[in-house]
Amino acid sequence: MRQGDTVTLTVTPPAVLTPPPPPAPLSSGTAGFRIEGHVACVPDDIESWVTPPVGYTTPAFPGPGTLDVRLEVPGTNRATYARASQGEKEVVVDGGPFDVVFTVATPASNSSGATDTPGGTYQGKATLTCPRVRPVKAG
Repeated sequence: MRQGDTVTLTVTPPAVLTPPPPPAPLSSGTAGFRIEGHVACVPDDIESWVTPPVGYTTPAFPGPGTLDVRLEVPGTNRATYARASQGEKEVVVDGGPFDVVFTVATPASNSSGATDTPGGTYQGKATLTCPRVRPVKAG
């Protein structure tokens, strides 16, 4: 993975993202080397990625609320990369899907005045898309 790749978020029902956020770019890569002109990412680049809270509702709480977003890079998407001048670095490989934890920042509500649990969580997934700089040719 590299700086500039885009992140697409999905949440597991019953929560629904409202509106679904558009794909957003990774703003930093800190691996110290480049892939097709973009700095490669270490796991912390992905796991510390900050995005504005996203809107959500659930069937029990149709009044809108907001969720904070935290991505988690599983071990299957981590690899050690050796550079003679920089030693070994753990980098992120493959576009996921990665796990996402959505934490209730502003609780959604319903018409009776009840609200979702502040600080409660919902699970989701994130996929990363790597725009190709060079065309890939078959054969």
